[in-house]
Amino acid sequence: MTIDLDGPSPHVGVDSLPLLCALPVAAAIFDAKGALRCANPRLEQAIADGALPAWPVSPARSPAVLPASPEGLTGEAQEVLAGIRAILEGEREQVEIVLRGGAPGAPSGELSVTPLRVDGARGALVCVRNPTAPHNSSAAVPIESFLDTILDHVPVSVFVKEATEFRLVRMNRRYEQVLGVPRSDALGKNVFDLFPHRLEEAERLDRMDRAVIEKGEAVDVPEARIVGPAGERWLHMVKVPLTDPQGVIRYLVVMVHDITEKKRAEEAMQRELAWFATQRELLDVIQELSTPVIPVHEGILVVPLVGTIDSARGARLLEMLLQGIERHRAETVLIDVTGVPVLDADVADRLLQATRAASLLGATCVLVGASPDVARALVAQGVELGNLLTQRDLQAGIRHALARQGKAIVARRGERR
Repeated sequence: MTIDLDGPSPHVGVDSLPLLCALPVAAAIFDAKGALRCANPRLEQAIADGALPAWPVSPARSPAVLPASPEGLTGEAQEVLAGIRAILEGEREQVEIVLRGGAPGAPSGELSVTPLRVDGARGALVCVRNPTAPHNSSAAVPIESFLDTILDHVPVSVFVKEATEFRLVRMNRRYEQVLGVPRSDALGKNVFDLFPHRLEEAERLDRMDRAVIEKGEAVDVPEARIVGPAGERWLHMVKVPLTDPQGVIRYLVVMVHDITEKKRAEEAMQRELAWFATQRELLDVIQELSTPVIPVHEGILVVPLVGTIDSARGARLLEMLLQGIERHRAETVLIDVTGVPVLDADVADRLLQATRAASLLGATCVLVGASPDVARALVAQGVELGNLLTQRDLQAGIRHALARQGKAIVARRGERR
């Protein structure tokens, strides 16, 4: 079995010392160059007590590096050195050595060497245990304990399935939190066991796993929705098939990044953007209603204004006015200010701008409906309306516009005027 200590990205690594310290056996890690990268206190104490005379590296050397030749080493130390070299050079996948030497009265031990990726290259994990310990204890399977410790320390959720019935054989604490099921209850189960009341979801997840095995290569799943005991979760998953030395896929390793909060934030943002879009549409409708352009006769438009005319509404008035003149081929535009409470110098200036712009399109603007209070305010402020024509009210304005066309409003015979 090969254990990879490399992090899931170039910026994320795994500190090996806490992992070694968590092991119930003496252990050390060598890198691809044979340098001793890390040793736990159990090993250091065994060397200091003289209980490990077969150790090929002197702790006094810094940095400690495997010797280039077995010269000067004891027979067992030479065997250990050869075993570590065989693992580093890829000649062996597992080395087991029984250590019979040691200090007087010290028990013998068993040393195992297995491959371990260190800094992206093939390194070696060396574990030493007392053979008198029960073989069903955690000390009897240091490599399994080491793997579980690594999985619990990596910064992503990880689980492993066997590649036949896709039952969980290993998972770390992070995935327990995502799944919402304790490790003891989840191991040995497949998706149909974990989601018994969600058959469609279980079938979908099972199809994803089988597709990875059929493809025979890693598959990136950017978004996957699951609903389990922990509620709705959104996951980014990378599924990697693992093969044995004969190339047969035995396991499926899945690395999971919980993107639920990110997904919820994105959905909230989309809802907010949709709300803003709706508000903009409503605002456009309100603005159109606040500055309507009404054709009352061929060539005659009425623009009734109500409320305060600020700079934004003044710009909108100018835009709507010009569009209406062009669309209806208007000759006269009656700007009705009956509903405008305040007609000050700023508002008058905006109306004059609209008048000048309309004249460029061949239309004449007429201001109608100014109240006595508005007239007095304009005079008091010294506002000059220039060439802007005025009429008392809308009715007078319409008569004026018709007169410009050579037309008039007449009563039918027999009707009162």
